[in-house]
Amino acid sequence: MTDHSNFDDMFGRQDEQRERPRKKRRVWRKILVAAIVVVVLGVLGVGLYLWNVGRNFNEAANQLSDEQVFGDTKAKESNDKNGTNILLLGSDEPMSEVDMNDSRGLRSDSMMVMHLPESGSNVQVMSIPRDTWVDIEGHGEAKINAALSYGGLPLAVSTVSDFIDDDIDHVAVIDFEGFKGLTDSLGGVTVNSEQAFTRDGHEFVKGENRLNGEEALAFVRERKKFSDGDFQRARNQQAFIKGLINEMISADTLSDPQKIANMVTEFAPYMYVDSGLTAQYISATAFEMRDVRPSDIQFFTAPTAGVGRSADGQSIIEVDEAELKKVREAFKNDTLAEYVETAPEQHL
Repeated sequence: MTDHSNFDDMFGRQDEQRERPRKKRRVWRKILVAAIVVVVLGVLGVGLYLWNVGRNFNEAANQLSDEQVFGDTKAKESNDKNGTNILLLGSDEPMSEVDMNDSRGLRSDSMMVMHLPESGSNVQVMSIPRDTWVDIEGHGEAKINAALSYGGLPLAVSTVSDFIDDDIDHVAVIDFEGFKGLTDSLGGVTVNSEQAFTRDGHEFVKGENRLNGEEALAFVRERKKFSDGDFQRARNQQAFIKGLINEMISADTLSDPQKIANMVTEFAPYMYVDSGLTAQYISATAFEMRDVRPSDIQFFTAPTAGVGRSADGQSIIEVDEAELKKVREAFKNDTLAEYVETAPEQHL
């Protein structure tokens, strides 16, 4: 009689031995598939989230046509040799009440040119005082912010382009309601004030100030309380932008998807941008400049030769033509970072 117990023991163990590797392979295969699913879902989730935020920006922001921004001459494509120049304007009146097809009479309390070098390693932001005395095509000499009033965005863009002797590639205008909304969507912004002063019932101390939207607006608009007027206002605007950038790229903001979504939802409706300044463009540019830190963002003011009087008695800011020539060369050669490092102190 055959001993089935030995037979079973012999072949049962062999079957178990054959089954174990197969089972282990199946387990690892399941783990691998699960991991892939998690990764795919994670990437898909981030992708859908970013797509949704981008869609919200594109739908809420006010896209302007090339003709509305640049006039009859369409904006030139970047030549990939000297970086990108973005004109930033702050409007002191609700943009929703402005006819962008005939925006004469519109005023800007702040005017800056943001330069993004081709290297993507840093950023330069040049403030242009609104009383800077320049030539405005078709109108002779006038304060630079008069260009917006004389001929709307196209004349403002061409005037600033002539001033820096380089192309303006993109334009963004935000009115003060959007300014407040952006600040409040971040839960406030911390700025470092060079001076103590008051405006509209708000008190600002020398040093750090935590500002909400209303306070931020008062902080960047004041100029009459300062001995050097528009120069100090430009420095305050720069201080605010530094604080804003610090807040936007802080861990608390970047790790909070809802905070990012709220920020876009709050300020996008008050943004007026050229047709090329889309969420896709902004996100692609941000990715290229992902290693830039707040310390890599340099601020300076257009070179001036002091306060003077125009022939008709206006108080104006005169241009340091010799220094402006250096600024123009720096824009054209994509060497603004080097220029700012050696710029005269009075221009900063």
